[in-house]
Amino acid sequence: MFFMYALTGVFTMIANAASFVIFDKLVTTELHVTVIMWSFDAMLLLNQFVAWIAAVLTAFFTNRAFVFRSHGNIFLELLGFTCARLISFMLIEVGLFTLMIMSLEHTLGVPQSDVIFRVVDFEFTYLYVVKILNSLVLVAANYVASRYLVFKATGKDVRKNARRKDTGVS
Repeated sequence: MFFMYALTGVFTMIANAASFVIFDKLVTTELHVTVIMWSFDAMLLLNQFVAWIAAVLTAFFTNRAFVFRSHGNIFLELLGFTCARLISFMLIEVGLFTLMIMSLEHTLGVPQSDVIFRVVDFEFTYLYVVKILNSLVLVAANYVASRYLVFKATGKDVRKNARRKDTGVS
């Protein structure tokens, strides 16, 4: 099951990263905001939110169909899935991402727009590398939430797992 989750996680990460890069390339407006003593671009947060929506929809439908093979109420599962993802969005996508970017810029003095390397004609900046690292943490956290909170085992799955435990098969 984890292999399929990792595979669909790759598709989710691609949807997230692709929408993030497309937004970043198409929306060049900056909206600088200062909170307490730190200044940041609010458009970056909006970009994160747009990428999150693309990722949540991709993840929900691929997880439901291919990983957990759920036949539960789609609306209740989508609601639970979205709530779990909203929490991970706030803590990881916005919180950890912002902390990583601020650490680069304010602590290490490295601008997020500095190019680290190029692949073909695409330039990987610190911003994009932080986005990829952040997405890896997010996949692991979301697996735990999906497995244990959203797509709970059906009665058939519970009986199958109980039989495995009775016969000593794992």
